[in-house]
Amino acid sequence: MSLLKIENVKTRERFVRFEYILTILFVLLMVIGYFAVKSSTLNSYLEGTEQRQLFFYIIGSISFFIILFLPERTIKTLIPTLFFVLFFLLIAVLIIGDETKGARRWLNIGTFGIQPSEFFKLSLILYLSKVLSDNSKTNYYLVSLITIMSAGLIYLEPDLGTTLIIIMIWFVFTFLSGKFEVLWRIILFLGAALAPLAFLIMEDYQRGRIIGFMFPNLYSDFSYNTTQSIRAIASGGITGTGYMNGYMNLGNFVPEDHTDFIISVIGEEFGFIGIFSIIFTYFLIIWRLYRGYKMSYDIFWKYFYAGASFLIFFHVFENIGMNLGIMPVTGIPLPMISNGGSTIITYSLLLGLAVKGMMLNKNLKR
Repeated sequence: MSLLKIENVKTRERFVRFEYILTILFVLLMVIGYFAVKSSTLNSYLEGTEQRQLFFYIIGSISFFIILFLPERTIKTLIPTLFFVLFFLLIAVLIIGDETKGARRWLNIGTFGIQPSEFFKLSLILYLSKVLSDNSKTNYYLVSLITIMSAGLIYLEPDLGTTLIIIMIWFVFTFLSGKFEVLWRIILFLGAALAPLAFLIMEDYQRGRIIGFMFPNLYSDFSYNTTQSIRAIASGGITGTGYMNGYMNLGNFVPEDHTDFIISVIGEEFGFIGIFSIIFTYFLIIWRLYRGYKMSYDIFWKYFYAGASFLIFFHVFENIGMNLGIMPVTGIPLPMISNGGSTIITYSLLLGLAVKGMMLNKNLKR
């Protein structure tokens, strides 16, 4: 067989192994996000934000495809370094980070700001996947200690939503491993026992959000964002008012509707059908991740797909839930749709890794 024919065969095999469905869903979320942000910032001082969003989509897409060409060994080798670098960046944020709206969560790099806590979620999933697949108890206890410290650092920013996610990622991995049953039971018991104390030491606005969620009519100031979001979604009905034609959106009546409450814009302009379509898109992504979990030969990738599925599910459930008033407001964005560069790049890397893992497993299967 000639060299040209060999290269043609290799090229065809790459096309066969490529994970098209997840990649198409990744692109679809970017398209939805761009137009949703464009609509949500119309007639506001944020008009033009979609151009910044587009820039991060381009960076995210480049990151997505870079991951596909990195050797698996290189990815696994870089995981510990990435994890510890991000841990130290969490410390740096509290010292030299930029303070916005009373929170210190960003490190400025030129005209852009990065949010280390967003990237840390992915690095934690990767490092726990590596440590548990290597069956290293010493490294597991080390990463557990750093996870607790990181959760504390993120809480001090303050960012309660991300703090809870970090703790839950650790808990999910510990539970799935089946190796530390006594430990996770102790942590679960302590968490339940200390919950009242945690409520008392929260920031006033964090405590207010929980109270506003429980008693929205009595504490309307704390539940204002959610109430406005529900009104916007309700006004959309089944089919919506039409793109860029939402009264609540155009009147800027829903605060933060380009970030945490962007689903209210989609609900108002595209109705129940629009929201259902978004949920179904995420369902398809989680289904593909579950398929990746089932087809994985490497235990590392099994852990990764489990962690990635949980992260996306929780983000979507919490974000849409707080927009509908069935979950408290925690400031958790809608993956790949809400405005925010760090979140976009994090999920681009996560989905790129998911596609990479599927390609590797298809290669082994062949």
